[in-house]
Amino acid sequence: MSPVVIRRLGGGDWRTWRRLRLAALADAPGIFHGDLEEERAYDEGRWRGWTEEGVKVAAFDADAPVGVAAGRVPADRAGAVELFGMWVRPEARGGGIAERLALEVVAWARESGRSRVELWVISGNSPAERLYRRLGFHGTGEHELHPHDPCLRKYVMAKGIGER
Repeated sequence: MSPVVIRRLGGGDWRTWRRLRLAALADAPGIFHGDLEEERAYDEGRWRGWTEEGVKVAAFDADAPVGVAAGRVPADRAGAVELFGMWVRPEARGGGIAERLALEVVAWARESGRSRVELWVISGNSPAERLYRRLGFHGTGEHELHPHDPCLRKYVMAKGIGER
């Protein structure tokens, strides 16, 4: 087995971002914000633009993309970077790929001069909650119902860039 390589994507990598994003939506419908059929219909220009917005990070095993995470600075989060869209192919889970992807987004936040990273996690998603706690994220008390499934509750976890 070859070592997994983590790499930031640029606009020319829009096909990789598209492939991973659509795989994530197909694997976990309702968890991510987004609609598989709607996003499948996006044209190249939209995918290129989205790939260039913020940071998109992918994991590759023998040149095959096996995971993805993204970061952006939403206007409504007081300058914090939002880590979103974290996903690893089921057959590649459990090997530390998600941790490496998240840490690359945190590194991008630091390089961008940001002091805080936030993310939304579904309540009861124990593997994700454990991962984020291990990386130093903690609950903020902010929560809301998931927009696609009112039976799901999600909440914000945050980490200061200098925190361990």
